[in-house]
Amino acid sequence: MVCFIVNPVAGSGKAKTAVAMIEKLMRKSGMEYSLVYTRSHGDIERVAGQIDLNTVKTIACVGGDGTVQEYAGLAVRRDINFCVIPAGSANDLLYSLPGGVRSFRSFEEKIAFYVKKIPAGRTILADVIAVNDEKYFFNIGGTGIDIQVLRDAIPLKKRFGGASYFISLIKNVVTYRGEEMTLTVDGKTETGKFLLLAVCNGAYYGGKINIAPSAAINDGFITLCKVKNMPRLKIMALFPLVKPGQHTRLKEVSIQNCEEIKLEYRGKKTINFDGNLYEFESPVTFKILKDAVRLIV
Repeated sequence: MVCFIVNPVAGSGKAKTAVAMIEKLMRKSGMEYSLVYTRSHGDIERVAGQIDLNTVKTIACVGGDGTVQEYAGLAVRRDINFCVIPAGSANDLLYSLPGGVRSFRSFEEKIAFYVKKIPAGRTILADVIAVNDEKYFFNIGGTGIDIQVLRDAIPLKKRFGGASYFISLIKNVVTYRGEEMTLTVDGKTETGKFLLLAVCNGAYYGGKINIAPSAAINDGFITLCKVKNMPRLKIMALFPLVKPGQHTRLKEVSIQNCEEIKLEYRGKKTINFDGNLYEFESPVTFKILKDAVRLIV
């Protein structure tokens, strides 16, 4: 049994239009399948209640990175294949998978390419990052300037798609101020003002911004990118370096591999996981779960 979890509003509604193609290909394959539609962000309990996790063999998310993040936990350390059917505005996770991202002549051709991977059945074991042992993500989480970039990008998505993140970043590099936080990374603690903390399993986010060039989703590590506070003029100089991954040469930027991170701060903080925003009281812990999901590639 293959269960397709469809976010009908992903990609400005494109995910919903992919259903007819998915059903045609699945009927042709002869595989048993079902469709479950999400209703809103945070719909996981209702959706999970419609899936028999003891009998389903593959869960396929039809949507963007945010849809994948919400439902990745259903396959963590279970005998279930997990598949991404990219129908969102960016789908940055794909850039960190074997084969990366390729060009297609049409949206229909792209959907068909990824749906056909299900009966082919090629998989890799992928790591995931657990947050407070209750939420999971494949790609990138964190806090800082990227939260405001994401918030400002949301109303631009319908018009500019993946480029909305880039446009929002231009605005925020001159307006955002770093916040004081305490980090404990594999037992070593530091306190400081950070412009950005990116907790990475994959390398790209925000519309192919290469925030963690060395990250790999199956290396058994979290790749932490720390950007300490810096003068506004230097933030402007940082901006053109981030997308191609050249920001790592600045002294305020550091990259390290680790297995566990604890983040402490005052009050509540918004944390981003693959484009989804959640509010957390301090502290927040991130742990790598090695080979936690069998991912179709």
